[in-house]
Amino acid sequence: MAFLRVKKINNNYYYYLVKSVRINGKVKQKVVKYIGKSKNLVSMIENAEQKEDR
Repeated sequence: MAFLRVKKINNNYYYYLVKSVRINGKVKQKVVKYIGKSKNLVSMIENAEQKEDR
């Protein structure tokens, strides 16, 4: 299952799409996609909604 991770670096928030994977019997988290700052997140959501409407 994938989820969003937020990292705060120097008062800026950065978003990553992360999923859990099992490697050698241990659960690790792997970054699937770097999204960027919150304005990038909003535009990605809007683009996804437009594609669904088609």
